[in-house]
Order: sequence, then structure tokens, then C-alpha cells
Amino acid sequence: MRKFLFVLAVFFVCPLLFAADIWETREEVDVNGMLAEKSVIISDSVMKVLNTSPNGDTETLVDLNADKITIINHKYKSFQTIKLSKYIAFAQQLFNELKEKTGKFDPDKVIPKVTFEKQGNEIVEKWNCEVWNVVVDGKPYSKVWVAPELKNQQLIEFKKKFAAALPENLTKYRSVEAQIEDKFVEIGIMVRSVKLAQNPKMPEVKITVKKVAKSNLKNIDLVIPAGYVDKSASETVNPQTKQ
Repeated sequence: MRKFLFVLAVFFVCPLLFAADIWETREEVDVNGMLAEKSVIISDSVMKVLNTSPNGDTETLVDLNADKITIINHKYKSFQTIKLSKYIAFAQQLFNELKEKTGKFDPDKVIPKVTFEKQGNEIVEKWNCEVWNVVVDGKPYSKVWVAPELKNQQLIEFKKKFAAALPENLTKYRSVEAQIEDKFVEIGIMVRSVKLAQNPKMPEVKITVKKVAKSNLKNIDLVIPAGYVDKSASETVNPQTKQ
């Protein structure tokens, strides 16, 4: 089951946007006072995510037309390329094999129970937001600020389209974060979220959107720097032997 949930996380962590124009967003990520920045440049079929932090910079390049994700680690001067269709097929195969072994999945045992409590309204940056508490299995999990005025952004439309394209049995076992997105995608864009520390060893993570705007770029550069080492795994993955 861990393998199955890990594979699902590969294609649910990335927000995607479907639009003819190129858009840019910028987020500030605060992990127990340590600041990092996430910038996203996105078009109808291409997304480039740049993460800047004290631990090293990374880029994630998503090319839907080429059916691949490329992850670049600038600290170690390396990159990995993953085919989306291969991983979806791998997740489907894992699901089928687990189902054969167990007979069926009990959703009450596998899927965390996520509930939402509306708290009111607040201004975040320049957006008027609804404030929500998220509770997972009866315990406080996070607080979220959602901007209804950003509901018509193409970002939301593509998220819906992408989720609808996945096999139904895979969408049932999405992560907690994906379930949260499912809830708020109907309201608007989450412009701030505070994920509470679930135990003393885990940090509190605050994410704040600082920018959502149309870009002046004509295209998105997806070039891998020269000399970087290819760390990609084999495309042929056998879930019976993969450890």
C-alpha cells in the first residue's frame, strides 16, 4: 500500500494550468521560520516550477505533450525524467495486484477522514478569502485561506480536467493534500495554508501566494543544463520486484 500511495503522490503534487497564455505565480514557503520560494511558469501544456531554498535549488519541468516530468537538482548537478503515462500504468498495476491479494480495499481503513470547518473571512495579500479549518481523523491538520475571486482561473479548470482523466479507482485513494484540493477547487485558489505540526518532530509549514499574473514570456525554457548527470530510473518497472 505504501508503494501505491507514493506513486499516486508523483502526479498529484503538481498544480497544472491549462491556458493559451503563459502565467506566473510565486509562493513563499515558511518551514519553522526557514524561508524558501516557489515560482511557477505555466502554459497550456508546459509547466516549470523553481524551488529556491537554503538546502539547494531544484526545478520541475512538466511537458504534457511529451508525456514527461523532468526533475533537476542544481545542488548535485543531476536530473531525472519520468513518463507520466508509465507511472499511471504502474499505479494501476499496483492497485490491481493489491486488490487481488486482499480481495478489496475498505475505504474506511485506507482513506483518512477529512472534514472542513468554515471560520469566516480575512484579507490575504490583496485577496478577500474564506478561512477554513481542516480536520483529519478528528485532529486539527491545517488552516486554509481560499480566494473565491480567483475561481475562474484556468488553473482550476485544468486541475478538474486532469483529475477527471485518471481512472476512478485511483482517484479514490488520493492523499490528504489531494482531498483538500478537491474541496477548495470548487471555491477558488488557496492563497495561504498553514499545515500544523502533527508531532514535535514535524515542522509547521506556511505557504503564502504572493503573485498570480499573466507573463510577458512567449515560451517556457525547458533546457537541462549542460553536464548534468542523468539519474533517471528504467522506464520498465515491475511492481513485483521493485523495492
